[in-house]
Amino acid sequence: MAAVPTTSLGNTNVGARTEVVELTSASQRGRDQHELAMLDMEAKNRAFSIDVPTLPNDVRQALRAMAQPVRLFGENLANVRDRLRMAMARKLVMEERGIQLEGKTQEQPQGMATTEVEEEQITKYSRASVDLIRAREKFSIYSLDRARDRLKQERNYRLQWQRKRARLTAPSKPVDDRNENIDDSNYIDVTQIDDECLKLYKTIKKMGAEGSQYGDPRPLSCIATSSGSGSLLQPIVATGSWSGTIKLWDSSLNCVSDVTLAHEDRIMGIALHPGDNTENASNALMATSSIDLTGKLWKIRTVEKSDNNNEMEDLEAGTGSGYQIQEVAHLKGHASRLCKVEFHPQGNNVVTTSFDHTWRLWDIETGSEILLQDGHSREVYGVGFHPDGSLCSTTDYGGVVHLWDLRTGKSIHHFLGHAKRVLCSEFSPNGFQLATAGDDGTLKIWDMRKRRQFASLPAHSKLVTQLRFQKSNSLKGNGYGGIGGEYLVSSSFDGTAKVWSARDWKMLATLRGHEGKVMGAGILQDNIVTCGFDKTLKLWK
Repeated sequence: MAAVPTTSLGNTNVGARTEVVELTSASQRGRDQHELAMLDMEAKNRAFSIDVPTLPNDVRQALRAMAQPVRLFGENLANVRDRLRMAMARKLVMEERGIQLEGKTQEQPQGMATTEVEEEQITKYSRASVDLIRAREKFSIYSLDRARDRLKQERNYRLQWQRKRARLTAPSKPVDDRNENIDDSNYIDVTQIDDECLKLYKTIKKMGAEGSQYGDPRPLSCIATSSGSGSLLQPIVATGSWSGTIKLWDSSLNCVSDVTLAHEDRIMGIALHPGDNTENASNALMATSSIDLTGKLWKIRTVEKSDNNNEMEDLEAGTGSGYQIQEVAHLKGHASRLCKVEFHPQGNNVVTTSFDHTWRLWDIETGSEILLQDGHSREVYGVGFHPDGSLCSTTDYGGVVHLWDLRTGKSIHHFLGHAKRVLCSEFSPNGFQLATAGDDGTLKIWDMRKRRQFASLPAHSKLVTQLRFQKSNSLKGNGYGGIGGEYLVSSSFDGTAKVWSARDWKMLATLRGHEGKVMGAGILQDNIVTCGFDKTLKLWK
């Protein structure tokens, strides 16, 4: 009987005749596409754990070293960095696969590859400039004084509350006050505080639209308020728009300044600092940030009779300007569009965030940059300051909230919990809580003492644009020891602004009236002001 030849695609036993059938071109092409897809999938999984440079110059050098184009048509800096991340991930996966193919039993090369990746994660420090050292010294002195006063007020408040609770639970038992060290100079009756808070909540629950004003031919993008402290003797509202213009409004939404073209493109952030009332009445400042890669500082000056009699007569008639806006500094340095801007509580510095993955600290007097801080892996958007002036919180598009100690320059903690981009950050006046919100529509409250999440509220159905805490109420205006910070306002793309109780985090009111997205919200003497995509500015009482 004749032997039958054996046909096989691989190796067979010795002595057997084999016939190797080559794959067709279509099968080989499908196999190669499958291998590339698996390589891309593994590279995407590994890309999240790879550290890439943040500065644009370092990104360009890394791309040149990998023989990659520095920039493709239509790419921004964030796209270039994402492309570099994927290129580094593919290279790492290919190296690991190549090592495994050479010797599957060798485990040392795999460890060597891991060591090389770990060696790239080196923390580098730069020497601080003289201006930065002086600024940190001022931050330290200012924050320590504020923290001491705040904690003293909080301690008095808690002792008074404990004494009240003891009298309510055991009214017949005398209360021993000998061991309680209560400062009578800062004495505030907790019963009066609770009564005022209840009245405030009842007013908020009945809040409705009191006025509406057409703000600009293009959508209003940001809003800031000042309640009439410092050199700004009257409450004012500042708005920025997509047309690049800024305006000032009074508490009745009457325009009290000339229309000022501030930037060449849309304004993304605006902030007010009332200054002080010790030396002169013209040190109030305003800061703006725009997607034209620049930020600006503006001086707000009150119009007096000696300056322009006719303009003062128009002001008294309600038809003229009450404030003059003058540019005093141009903040240049960011490599991509700017997002938010915020004044330090001390009033000598301002912070800007940007899509170039950095935030920067600027000196108000000189308009110069004194700190360029990287550390975020994605675009930096929101910013907020602790009421003591010691901490700064920044948020990014990766869902990370960073806490920075301004006195040492260190990143002391980061909060993870948001599913999408985090767009806004706001410290409570009590100094113990931080509120953040963003693209996932949730409002998260973080406990600064325990360094963990305290509450998570499904606040809005779309992204949240701005958060604002009440700073003070009618009892005392320092915002310490339970005075102020009784409620929180949030605005959203779902067309509403909502008010939340800061005691139990329940919703007090929903403000509906804008025809579309609500771009920002502010608090003006326990009245709420909102601006929207419908180009209007609305007052709620």
